[in-house]
Amino acid sequence: MLKIPSEKLKEFDTDIVAILSAKRLESYEGDLDKHFDNLNLAQKIVKRLSVLEIYLRNKLDFCLKEMIGEEWIKTKESLEIIKEKSNLSILDLHSHQILSSLMFGEIVRLINFYKIEHYMLDLRSMDFKKYHWSNRNFFYINGKKNKLSNVEKVNTALNLIRTIRNRAFHWENLLKVTIKDNGEIFPRITHKERGSTLGVMPDKILVFLDDLLNTIDNDVIRKNV
Repeated sequence: MLKIPSEKLKEFDTDIVAILSAKRLESYEGDLDKHFDNLNLAQKIVKRLSVLEIYLRNKLDFCLKEMIGEEWIKTKESLEIIKEKSNLSILDLHSHQILSSLMFGEIVRLINFYKIEHYMLDLRSMDFKKYHWSNRNFFYINGKKNKLSNVEKVNTALNLIRTIRNRAFHWENLLKVTIKDNGEIFPRITHKERGSTLGVMPDKILVFLDDLLNTIDNDVIRKNV
């Protein structure tokens, strides 16, 4: 194995393109300011996402303990959704250890499987048009307009959170948008529900997360996030 000269190491440390990678900067059209703007946005997002994820994890646990029992997380149905993350068998872990190891995608799948979306958040008054003008709070069945239910809004929110989380936690470009041929700008962070595509523009991500947090009736959360 070859040794690396100190000059080569110094050369790397003084080259911001090498540090960030040219491939990553392509996403920002080589604009370093945009890259760091994105990191600053991700930093603000992470605190909000962390509180939301902790809330959803523990609300899931609370609801299923009430509905199924203390050991709900070790039932056959739950274990089919939860992946083993160590050499230890899941059954050898305490329930709280399994709960704390859940990935966000697993939390969402458990919420969906047990059909407890309506217990997780009350989003009946949430107006998705707030996050982009093209969003619709309704869908059509046989030509008839139907309002999105709370369950459908919660499902949409959970999927949007997952997309935002994946991008923020992997330092991907949250500022990307889609520009149509006619110049109209649309969000890249989207979810399709009942045939309606709902999205969040980059400058509305924090607003969206704050709106979700504000549906939680807890003054401590409102004060600290």
